[in-house]
Amino acid sequence: MASPVALQNDKHRNLKITESGDYERYKGQNLIPILAQDFFTLCSEFPVVFVKDSTGDQFVPVAIMGLRDGENLYCQTAEWKSHVVPVRFNNAPFSIVQIDPEKDQLAILIDEESSMLSETEGTPLFKEDGEQSEYLAQKVEFLTKIVEQTVQTENICKLLSEKDLLTTQQLQLQHRQDAPRYNIDGVYTVDEQKINALSDEDFLDLRTRGIIPLIYAHLSSLQQLRRISEMQYNADKEAGLKA
Repeated sequence: MASPVALQNDKHRNLKITESGDYERYKGQNLIPILAQDFFTLCSEFPVVFVKDSTGDQFVPVAIMGLRDGENLYCQTAEWKSHVVPVRFNNAPFSIVQIDPEKDQLAILIDEESSMLSETEGTPLFKEDGEQSEYLAQKVEFLTKIVEQTVQTENICKLLSEKDLLTTQQLQLQHRQDAPRYNIDGVYTVDEQKINALSDEDFLDLRTRGIIPLIYAHLSSLQQLRRISEMQYNADKEAGLKA
Protein backbone atom coordinates (compact mmCIF):
# COMPACT_ATOMS: atom_id res chain seq x y z
CA MET A 1 0.00 0.00 0.00
CA ALA A 2 1.38 3.38 -1.01
CA SER A 3 2.57 5.83 1.62
CA PRO A 4 1.74 9.43 0.63
CA VAL A 5 4.50 12.02 0.96
CA ALA A 6 4.39 15.77 1.39
CA LEU A 7 3.72 17.64 -1.86
CA GLN A 8 6.73 19.81 -2.76
CA ASN A 9 7.04 22.20 -5.68
CA ASP A 10 10.70 21.30 -6.25
CA LYS A 11 10.37 17.54 -6.00
CA HIS A 12 7.04 17.30 -7.86
CA ARG A 13 7.38 20.24 -10.25
CA ASN A 14 7.19 18.08 -13.37
CA LEU A 15 4.22 15.98 -12.33
CA LYS A 16 0.99 16.05 -14.32
CA ILE A 17 -2.35 14.53 -13.46
CA THR A 18 -5.11 12.85 -15.43
CA GLU A 19 -8.46 12.75 -13.62
CA SER A 20 -10.00 9.30 -13.32
CA GLY A 21 -13.37 7.85 -12.37
CA ASP A 22 -11.72 4.54 -11.53
CA TYR A 23 -12.36 3.84 -7.84
CA GLU A 24 -11.02 0.28 -7.70
CA ARG A 25 -8.84 1.30 -4.76
CA TYR A 26 -12.00 0.90 -2.64
CA LYS A 27 -12.84 -2.59 -3.95
CA GLY A 28 -12.07 -4.24 -0.59
CA GLN A 29 -14.08 -1.80 1.52
CA ASN A 30 -17.84 -2.40 1.66
CA LEU A 31 -18.56 0.30 4.26
CA ILE A 32 -17.38 3.69 3.01
CA PRO A 33 -17.02 6.56 5.53
CA ILE A 34 -18.82 9.62 4.21
CA LEU A 35 -19.48 13.25 5.10
CA ALA A 36 -22.74 14.81 6.21
CA GLN A 37 -22.74 16.69 2.90
CA ASP A 38 -22.94 13.30 1.12
CA PHE A 39 -26.26 12.32 2.69
CA PHE A 40 -28.47 14.20 0.23
CA THR A 41 -26.81 12.82 -2.89
CA LEU A 42 -25.98 9.27 -1.76
CA CYS A 43 -29.35 8.50 -0.16
CA SER A 44 -30.86 7.87 -3.61
CA GLU A 45 -28.49 4.93 -4.19
CA PHE A 46 -26.88 3.68 -0.97
CA PRO A 47 -28.08 2.84 2.54
CA VAL A 48 -26.49 5.43 4.84
CA VAL A 49 -25.98 4.23 8.43
CA PHE A 50 -23.69 4.86 11.38
CA VAL A 51 -20.92 2.71 12.86
CA LYS A 52 -18.44 3.27 15.66
CA ASP A 53 -14.86 4.16 14.79
CA SER A 54 -11.84 2.05 15.71
CA THR A 55 -11.72 3.59 19.20
CA GLY A 56 -15.36 2.72 19.85
CA ASP A 57 -15.94 6.24 21.13
CA GLN A 58 -17.24 8.10 18.09
CA PHE A 59 -19.87 7.44 15.46
CA VAL A 60 -19.06 7.63 11.77
CA PRO A 61 -21.59 7.75 8.91
CA VAL A 62 -20.97 5.16 6.20
CA ALA A 63 -22.52 4.20 2.87
CA ILE A 64 -23.14 0.48 2.47
CA MET A 65 -21.71 -0.62 -0.90
CA GLY A 66 -21.81 -4.36 -0.34
CA LEU A 67 -23.07 -6.89 2.20
CA ARG A 68 -20.04 -9.18 2.09
CA ASP A 69 -17.22 -7.95 4.33
CA GLY A 70 -14.35 -6.70 2.20
CA GLU A 71 -16.29 -6.57 -1.07
CA ASN A 72 -17.43 -3.28 -2.59
CA LEU A 73 -19.92 -4.18 -5.32
CA TYR A 74 -19.45 -0.83 -7.05
CA CYS A 75 -15.65 -0.84 -7.27
CA GLN A 76 -14.70 -4.26 -8.61
CA THR A 77 -13.94 -2.80 -12.05
CA ALA A 78 -12.82 0.57 -13.38
CA GLU A 79 -16.43 1.34 -14.33
CA TRP A 80 -18.22 3.18 -11.52
CA LYS A 81 -21.75 1.79 -11.36
CA SER A 82 -23.61 4.73 -9.85
CA HIS A 83 -24.63 8.24 -10.86
CA VAL A 84 -23.55 9.62 -7.46
CA VAL A 85 -20.08 9.62 -5.89
CA PRO A 86 -18.93 10.18 -2.29
CA VAL A 87 -17.11 13.50 -1.98
CA ARG A 88 -13.90 11.94 -0.65
CA PHE A 89 -13.61 9.61 -3.65
CA ASN A 90 -12.33 12.59 -5.64
CA ASN A 91 -9.40 13.26 -3.28
CA ALA A 92 -6.94 11.00 -5.08
CA PRO A 93 -4.04 11.12 -5.50
CA PHE A 94 -3.97 13.73 -2.74
CA SER A 95 -4.75 13.74 0.95
CA ILE A 96 -4.54 16.37 3.65
CA VAL A 97 -3.34 16.10 7.24
CA GLN A 98 -3.31 18.45 10.20
CA ILE A 99 0.28 18.91 11.37
CA ASP A 100 -0.43 21.44 14.13
CA PRO A 101 -4.02 21.31 15.45
CA GLU A 102 -3.43 24.30 17.74
CA LYS A 103 -2.34 26.54 14.88
CA ASP A 104 -4.65 24.83 12.38
CA GLN A 105 -1.76 24.09 10.02
CA LEU A 106 -2.40 21.62 7.19
CA ALA A 107 -0.13 19.70 4.83
CA ILE A 108 -1.00 18.32 1.40
CA LEU A 109 0.22 14.79 0.70
CA ILE A 110 0.49 13.02 -2.64
CA ASP A 111 0.59 9.35 -3.62
CA GLU A 112 3.56 9.28 -5.95
CA GLU A 113 2.65 5.78 -7.15
CA SER A 114 -0.82 6.76 -8.38
CA SER A 115 -1.58 5.80 -11.96
CA MET A 116 -3.17 9.24 -12.34
CA LEU A 117 0.29 10.86 -12.29
CA SER A 118 2.97 11.10 -14.95
CA GLU A 119 5.49 13.60 -16.29
CA THR A 120 4.21 13.42 -19.86
CA GLU A 121 0.39 13.52 -19.89
CA GLY A 122 -2.28 15.48 -18.12
CA THR A 123 -2.66 18.79 -16.30
CA PRO A 124 0.48 20.22 -14.64
CA LEU A 125 0.49 20.54 -10.85
CA PHE A 126 2.89 23.45 -10.90
CA LYS A 127 3.75 26.35 -13.17
CA GLU A 128 7.25 26.82 -14.54
CA ASP A 129 8.08 29.26 -11.71
CA GLY A 130 7.11 26.66 -9.09
CA GLU A 131 3.80 28.24 -8.15
CA GLN A 132 0.70 26.07 -7.92
CA SER A 133 -1.20 25.63 -11.16
CA GLU A 134 -4.84 26.70 -11.26
CA TYR A 135 -5.81 23.05 -11.08
CA LEU A 136 -3.72 22.39 -7.95
CA ALA A 137 -4.94 25.57 -6.24
CA GLN A 138 -8.54 24.45 -6.77
CA LYS A 139 -7.70 20.96 -5.49
CA VAL A 140 -6.09 22.36 -2.35
CA GLU A 141 -9.19 24.49 -1.74
CA PHE A 142 -11.35 21.37 -2.21
CA LEU A 143 -9.27 19.37 0.28
CA THR A 144 -9.37 22.20 2.81
CA LYS A 145 -13.16 22.26 2.61
CA ILE A 146 -13.24 18.52 3.22
CA VAL A 147 -11.32 19.06 6.47
CA GLU A 148 -13.99 21.56 7.55
CA GLN A 149 -16.77 19.19 6.49
CA THR A 150 -15.14 16.33 8.38
CA VAL A 151 -15.20 18.38 11.58
CA GLN A 152 -18.84 19.31 10.93
CA THR A 153 -19.72 15.64 10.41
CA GLU A 154 -17.97 14.64 13.63
CA ASN A 155 -19.88 17.31 15.55
CA ILE A 156 -23.21 16.18 14.08
CA CYS A 157 -22.54 12.56 15.06
CA LYS A 158 -21.52 13.68 18.54
CA LEU A 159 -24.77 15.63 18.92
CA LEU A 160 -26.89 12.69 17.75
CA SER A 161 -25.10 10.52 20.30
CA GLU A 162 -25.47 13.05 23.13
CA LYS A 163 -29.20 13.30 22.49
CA ASP A 164 -29.38 9.46 22.48
CA LEU A 165 -30.97 9.39 19.02
CA LEU A 166 -28.91 6.51 17.62
CA THR A 167 -30.03 2.94 18.18
CA THR A 168 -28.15 -0.25 17.34
CA GLN A 169 -29.46 -2.52 14.60
CA GLN A 170 -28.60 -5.99 13.40
CA LEU A 171 -29.25 -6.00 9.68
CA GLN A 172 -30.44 -9.37 8.41
CA LEU A 173 -30.75 -9.45 4.65
CA GLN A 174 -31.53 -12.32 2.30
CA HIS A 175 -32.74 -11.37 -1.17
CA ARG A 176 -34.14 -14.83 -1.98
CA GLN A 177 -34.37 -18.26 -0.37
CA ASP A 178 -31.53 -19.55 -2.54
CA ALA A 179 -29.26 -16.66 -1.52
CA PRO A 180 -26.80 -16.41 1.38
CA ARG A 181 -28.15 -14.64 4.48
CA TYR A 182 -26.16 -11.62 5.57
CA ASN A 183 -26.03 -10.43 9.17
CA ILE A 184 -24.39 -7.04 9.60
CA ASP A 185 -23.68 -6.14 13.22
CA GLY A 186 -22.52 -2.86 14.71
CA VAL A 187 -24.86 -0.71 12.63
CA TYR A 188 -26.72 2.25 14.12
CA THR A 189 -29.66 4.22 12.77
CA VAL A 190 -31.60 7.21 14.03
CA ASP A 191 -34.58 6.11 16.12
CA GLU A 192 -37.71 7.76 14.70
CA GLN A 193 -39.61 7.28 17.95
CA LYS A 194 -36.94 9.21 19.82
CA ILE A 195 -37.09 11.99 17.24
CA ASN A 196 -40.85 12.23 17.69
CA ALA A 197 -40.41 12.27 21.48
CA LEU A 198 -38.02 15.23 21.46
CA SER A 199 -39.11 18.37 23.23
CA ASP A 200 -40.03 21.30 21.02
CA GLU A 201 -36.84 23.02 22.17
CA ASP A 202 -34.57 20.10 21.24
CA PHE A 203 -36.30 19.56 17.90
CA LEU A 204 -35.99 23.26 17.06
CA ASP A 205 -32.31 23.15 18.01
CA LEU A 206 -31.70 20.27 15.57
CA ARG A 207 -33.68 22.01 12.85
CA THR A 208 -31.78 25.26 13.36
CA ARG A 209 -28.49 23.38 13.01
CA GLY A 210 -29.70 21.84 9.74
CA ILE A 211 -29.66 18.31 11.14
CA ILE A 212 -33.33 17.39 10.66
CA PRO A 213 -33.01 17.22 6.83
CA LEU A 214 -29.89 15.04 7.27
CA ILE A 215 -31.83 12.68 9.52
CA TYR A 216 -34.64 12.33 7.00
CA ALA A 217 -32.12 11.73 4.19
CA HIS A 218 -30.54 8.99 6.31
CA LEU A 219 -33.90 7.37 7.09
CA SER A 220 -34.94 7.58 3.44
CA SER A 221 -31.71 5.90 2.37
CA LEU A 222 -32.61 2.74 4.30
CA GLN A 223 -35.00 1.94 1.45
CA GLN A 224 -31.87 1.22 -0.59
CA LEU A 225 -31.14 -1.89 1.47
CA ARG A 226 -33.36 -3.78 -0.96
CA ARG A 227 -31.23 -2.49 -3.87
CA ILE A 228 -27.93 -3.51 -2.30
CA SER A 229 -29.39 -6.88 -1.30
CA GLU A 230 -30.39 -7.57 -4.90
CA MET A 231 -26.98 -6.47 -6.17
CA GLN A 232 -25.28 -8.79 -3.69
CA TYR A 233 -27.57 -11.64 -4.76
CA ASN A 234 -26.63 -11.13 -8.42
CA ALA A 235 -22.92 -10.90 -7.57
CA ASP A 236 -23.09 -14.06 -5.45
CA LYS A 237 -24.99 -15.90 -8.16
CA GLU A 238 -22.37 -14.92 -10.75
CA ALA A 239 -19.65 -16.14 -8.38
CA GLY A 240 -21.49 -19.43 -7.85
CA LEU A 241 -22.24 -18.81 -4.16
CA LYS A 242 -25.39 -20.34 -2.67
CA ALA A 243 -27.30 -20.21 0.60
